Amino acid sequence: MKLSMFPWLRTLIVSFLLISFSAKPVSSVVGSYSDHCSLTVLESVPNSGPLDFKFGPFGSHQSGFYYSDGNFRVVSANITRNLNSFSFYTTVVNQTDKDGTFMIEGSFELHSQFYFRSPLTGTSKDPDVTPHEPPVVAEFKNPFVLKLHGFWSESSGKLCMVGTGSAYLKEGTLLSPEAVLKLHNIKNSSSITSLITGTLESLSPGNDNNYFEPISILMHPQLNYKFTFMSGDSTDGFSSESDSEKSLPIYSVLRGRSFCSKLSSLATTNVFNLQYTGCRSNKKCLPFSGVIADLPGSMSLDVINCTDVQKRVQIFLKFEDNTKFSSLYHRFNPNTTLIGEGMWDEKKHQLHVLLCRFLNIANSWSNARVGDCTTSLSLRFPAIWSIKETSTIMGQIWTNKTEDDSGYFERIVFRSTRNHIESAYNLKYEYTELDRVRDSCPEKKLDRNKRQRYTSPYSSEMEFNMLVKGSKGRTGWGSADVLAINKQFPRHTIGVVAGRTIDGFERPTKWEPEGRANISYKIDIKLHTRPKLADESYASVVPDEKMEITAEGIYDADTGSLCMVGCRMFASIDRAPGNASMDCNILLNFQLAPVNGFENGGYIRGRIESTREESDLLYFDHLDVSSTAYSREQARHSIWTMDLEIALVVISQTLTCLFVRSQLYHAKRHPKTLPFTSLVMLVILTMGQLIPLVLNYEALFKRKVDPDTVLFQTSGWLEANEVILRITSMIAFLLQFRILQQAFTSRSNDGNQKGLWFAEKMTLFVTLSLYISGAFIVMLVDRGNYKREIVLLPTRAVDYWQRSAWDDLKSYAGLISDGFLLPQILFNMFSNSREYALNPSFYIGTSLVRLLPHAHDLYNDHSYVQYKGAYIYVNPADVFFSTAWDVIIPIGVLLFAAIIYLQQQFGGCCIVPKSFRWRESYEKNHSGQSV
Repeated sequence: MKLSMFPWLRTLIVSFLLISFSAKPVSSVVGSYSDHCSLTVLESVPNSGPLDFKFGPFGSHQSGFYYSDGNFRVVSANITRNLNSFSFYTTVVNQTDKDGTFMIEGSFELHSQFYFRSPLTGTSKDPDVTPHEPPVVAEFKNPFVLKLHGFWSESSGKLCMVGTGSAYLKEGTLLSPEAVLKLHNIKNSSSITSLITGTLESLSPGNDNNYFEPISILMHPQLNYKFTFMSGDSTDGFSSESDSEKSLPIYSVLRGRSFCSKLSSLATTNVFNLQYTGCRSNKKCLPFSGVIADLPGSMSLDVINCTDVQKRVQIFLKFEDNTKFSSLYHRFNPNTTLIGEGMWDEKKHQLHVLLCRFLNIANSWSNARVGDCTTSLSLRFPAIWSIKETSTIMGQIWTNKTEDDSGYFERIVFRSTRNHIESAYNLKYEYTELDRVRDSCPEKKLDRNKRQRYTSPYSSEMEFNMLVKGSKGRTGWGSADVLAINKQFPRHTIGVVAGRTIDGFERPTKWEPEGRANISYKIDIKLHTRPKLADESYASVVPDEKMEITAEGIYDADTGSLCMVGCRMFASIDRAPGNASMDCNILLNFQLAPVNGFENGGYIRGRIESTREESDLLYFDHLDVSSTAYSREQARHSIWTMDLEIALVVISQTLTCLFVRSQLYHAKRHPKTLPFTSLVMLVILTMGQLIPLVLNYEALFKRKVDPDTVLFQTSGWLEANEVILRITSMIAFLLQFRILQQAFTSRSNDGNQKGLWFAEKMTLFVTLSLYISGAFIVMLVDRGNYKREIVLLPTRAVDYWQRSAWDDLKSYAGLISDGFLLPQILFNMFSNSREYALNPSFYIGTSLVRLLPHAHDLYNDHSYVQYKGAYIYVNPADVFFSTAWDVIIPIGVLLFAAIIYLQQQFGGCCIVPKSFRWRESYEKNHSGQSV
């Protein structure tokens, strides 16, 4: 019985403690309410249970913005600098004994950078999320939270609440601020002119750490909204220059979704570039004046409210100083924000919006209002694309005022920065510059003897990334994306275009003439000036110029020739001369590489040049373009080359183990030859196995997870051989170390080997002198040379790097390992030994292993596309991997092996002229015996 009552008793005690704990702050809040809010809303006594978490236009969650002309010191400056938005969460709503008065409990919370929803509306940037879903917040420490309690008067629309909470300073100090929140204009219904304003003031004295400067509050209600400005006939007064152009109906843009979800996904995921058509001064450029030093380059739209039945929408329009949004987090600025109400015109296939300004916001937002609704906006989805118009969404902003009125501005055109053609139906492309193309691009003659096959115009391989090189050291990177092929739009997923299957890996079984096809491109290029790397070995670059070119022309699939004319769009911040918005005097020539050959290393070569006179202000120096391999066959060839290099590494290490094992067997059969083996040579061979085992292979396999490294799938070959490679390397190291140990022990145990130790010291002296001099020469010759890596499908800016001393020393260490027989040759000379210290299978076999990388590099001759991070066996960027060194080093290695053979046959001094040989008596005096 007692056991069964224990859970019930425990629950009762816990409930009592929770009720007691929660009642204490409420009583303290109620006690201070009359001191601060009695003149706003009289305190009342609740007489009902909790109601739905809604009062007036408030829901369970309401977003807003705050402004302070002082220092909001209880919050980190990093938060207030980046964001000025907050959320109000309603937790309890009760009726009171006074009609029209409700008791409200809730929380006031500042937003931080960890909020994933838009601070304007609480909606997600995800197009699949509806605008009225509650915000999703990451579980991070909130910078400022107040638990509030108060009363709302339905008749006056006023709300007053007091409470306490927590705040975190930048250094992590926990504070407990107390505050009073006063809001006005909270009505049961709202419209575009409805604004909820108020203040949040600290209840702490000015010298207290919890004190903060008063902040003003601005919120736009989100519930019970009534569209009043836009009626069924109100769009008849709208007129724009685009009315005569064809536009797509919204159901043709995205199928199977409601009007609100379509418009929200298209508007909120796009940034719109601005073009000022007739701007003569800053006062005639914007719907507001004197608030922005420079003209904004872009704008964005946020959907606040929307109805599917009448296809009406309420939006925020924000002008931004930058041309691209670097973050989702921006401070709300009512000076550069318009609020609008619009509806979709089914006849014209356009969205018409009437926009209003925020007024009375000079020093405080507590008395802000919406007015001056004289700005209009039209938005449409172009049904026809051309070289001069390739935007998914475009529109215009204009004013209904006359030129003499205050606040007049010239018409502004905006275009979306993203091209969503995958989901657009009934979209067409019109070629308008083909006559210019035929005049500027002579047709190449087809050489049918070569029978080269080039990629099909319908293949996704027609899209490529490229490296750009201009004059005066300017370089950059870019991308070329296909907009249209003939009159069809490519699908980037598996689809059918013009009756042909596009999967990105088209491989015709035989060569067939493809003929000429009309094609259109969107080309984006970022140019920058190469940085000076005097002290640093690596630096990333930031582009200082951007070029956006739309081009159309002819692709000849029989010759691989792609010739186009292009138009360059100028953004407003480009300050093009004469307010020029587009330059269509551009010629683009590209030569694609054959898919079954590797001419020019499998690269696309091209040039972009201006056809204007050099004296023209829009003229630019030509740009040379190159792009790495793009076809599946070339990719397969590169993969095969990588697999071959991996196999060569494994084979080389396996052979090294066998050859070292043969030397151990030779030493076991002829132990007297061990003292005549050069210890310097054995140290070089041992370190040559140890250093790559510790450093190089670790870096090699670490690159597999580098997101900036483009490594194609190798069917698990690289992963499968990692263990084998490490095992064979470790075995080779242990075997080399064993030989070194035996040679050192055998010579140390024999006290009559003074002559051999003298020869070893002389060998060490000579080799160290040669190695140190060589290292100094290598670093001196290569110092200051800048090199650039070719990047396939770059995920970041082109990176420049300067070879460091460590890179040079690693390359030089490889050269020392190639000449591993040099210390043995010197030792044989100084000791005049003719002992068979080295087994022929060891020194000849090891020499051949050292020759394999150079033979592979010489044979390969970079005839395939080498990807960044794909240097498994040979890195052509190394100093000693070039055509000249690939010939010189093998000759030297074979010469050393031949010298060892002669020395072991005829004596160590057989290669030295007799007049320079050691005298027998001198040798006896130093060794105590004849050697």
